[in-house]
Amino acid sequence: MFEINLIGFSLAACLSVIFTPLIIKLAVKIGAVDKPNSRKIHKIPTPRLGGVGIFIGFVSTLLVINYFFPEAELKNLRDKFNLLLIGVALTLVLILGIYDDIKNLKPGHKFFFQLIAAALVYLSGFQISNATNPFSGESISLGIFSLPLTVLWIVGITNAFNLIDGLDGLAAGISLIAGITIFAISLLNNDANSALIGIALAGSLFGFLRFNFNPAKIFLGDSGSLFIGFLLAVLSIQSSTKGSTAFSMIIALLALGVPIIDTLISMLRRMLAWFLPGQTAHISIAQKLHSMFLPDKRHIHHQLLASGFSQRSTVLLLYLVSSAFGVCAVLVTAGSINASLIIIGIGIFLITAAKKLGYKEIALFKNGILLKFYSLTILKHAALQFLLDALSIITALIISYILTISTYEAVSFKPGIPELLAVTFIVLVQLISFIFGGLYKRKTILMGLGDFLQIFRAVLIAVLLTVFILSFAPFLSASTHVNIFMLLDFYFLISSVAGSRILFHALNYSFNRESAEGKKILIYGADGKGMIALQTLLQSDKEKKIPVGFLDDDPELEGKFMNGYPIYGGHWKLEGLVKKKIFDEIIMAKDKIDFEILKRIQTVAGRHNVPVHVSKINFEDLDTNYGSDTLGSTKRKSKKVSVKENRTLTPKVV
Repeated sequence: MFEINLIGFSLAACLSVIFTPLIIKLAVKIGAVDKPNSRKIHKIPTPRLGGVGIFIGFVSTLLVINYFFPEAELKNLRDKFNLLLIGVALTLVLILGIYDDIKNLKPGHKFFFQLIAAALVYLSGFQISNATNPFSGESISLGIFSLPLTVLWIVGITNAFNLIDGLDGLAAGISLIAGITIFAISLLNNDANSALIGIALAGSLFGFLRFNFNPAKIFLGDSGSLFIGFLLAVLSIQSSTKGSTAFSMIIALLALGVPIIDTLISMLRRMLAWFLPGQTAHISIAQKLHSMFLPDKRHIHHQLLASGFSQRSTVLLLYLVSSAFGVCAVLVTAGSINASLIIIGIGIFLITAAKKLGYKEIALFKNGILLKFYSLTILKHAALQFLLDALSIITALIISYILTISTYEAVSFKPGIPELLAVTFIVLVQLISFIFGGLYKRKTILMGLGDFLQIFRAVLIAVLLTVFILSFAPFLSASTHVNIFMLLDFYFLISSVAGSRILFHALNYSFNRESAEGKKILIYGADGKGMIALQTLLQSDKEKKIPVGFLDDDPELEGKFMNGYPIYGGHWKLEGLVKKKIFDEIIMAKDKIDFEILKRIQTVAGRHNVPVHVSKINFEDLDTNYGSDTLGSTKRKSKKVSVKENRTLTPKVV
């Protein structure tokens, strides 16, 4: 069988090399030429219709193999799906692409005919009927969701290859790698038919790349990208469903990884762009949804070009990434690696890649997308925290109860009416404890030890009341169980209640730190007063300034962090930091600074025109001038303020 596959690859490549030059002449003659514009990379008119040459080489190879090598048993395909429907679907997609290459079909019309073609494939028996949980290996029947998922998969993959066709040789090369990947997966699954179809497609693409690689003499066009994407989508279903675990989505996703990732990132960034500052708010939901599918010049390959890569380097880099995904798909199929590890690895890769590619829409903190949600009044209201606490109480109770019962009595959790009533009553009791404990009366600017102690006290009282109630309930039969339940409930409840508040302040800290735009500030003094200066900068609304770190002459502090900001070292580091343009201004937060050190700092700052400010906290007696700066020209009714024996000390921050 290996010889047949080798012949299929070679024959398809040769036929593609033979027919593609003829298609180039035909495309020029009938006007199927891609002309340059502001969205496209190429500079000269280039023929399209490349998919026709690939189609001829691919179909001719299958016909020859079927005629001269009957042992290939391609006719057995009739036992698995209706060849007529598949043939009609593939032909419809090819004709659709050819018409678009010549006449430029509207996107809505293309999408409509793609849906019809995908529905025909579903009717032929090519269906995603089961899904495999990559973490447990359990097969899940999709039922009525089989049809929409199959159609969505086929149409989505078809358009993914169409969208990635933006550089010479990019879509054709990635399709070649995908075809080889499907070939290998099919062999592992003992699916000789899918393997032969995959290798024949790969061969025809290999021959076509001779004319499509930079500088391209012909483009795939929609006739190529739609046909190839459609065929690979169908093959990915077939090759995966032949495996031992029904349909493993991870295998198909990996085999077609780069186009899928590019499409998902494009849709995500376009959706997130709705919330960017400066976007028109009057655009309707329908228009926003439509904008998710519009072409632009910010796909992965465009971003790589903008980063300084050449066309060839960009294409070869994406070939490498696609090959890595293909190898992972083969390893998952062979059982050499766990699919969950692949998912985690891809997640890390995508996060890193999104940062490197410079998508401002995905930089959530820096571009203000989440800031719009965070700034909503409801998120800062005590009512929201009350609801979160109620959810925390319910969750902690259920988890503690299940763990206690299952550990000591080896029974499953089957809640009945008494249990539900008891849970409801306990939730009310604990919430009342939180209310009287003062958790919703405090305005916490910075989360401190006093705040945590108050949370600790309120949670402890709530848990003790819960244990007192449960001591009269039949659910926990022994005192040992009650003690264990109390410890578990206290642990989970204190973690969630304190954690939700810490998370809120962490978000506040992140937004104030990352969303600020202004001058970068270096603080001299990594101590309590330096921390006050830092928090003053973060909380300031009048003039946005960005703290970048600290200087401190204590040698033990160098290289450490304070509140997430680096301590660069002593004043002797100042010259190097200035040259690296790490900061724009300096704030002196220490009251007592050695005269020689202060003189050196002033000398370095003066040489580089860096402003130096002083941060001080003074306590002054209240007099009639207090508040004059903030009151402005507002006239006070009382011109005299009588201050007798008791005087209020008011902090003044400079």
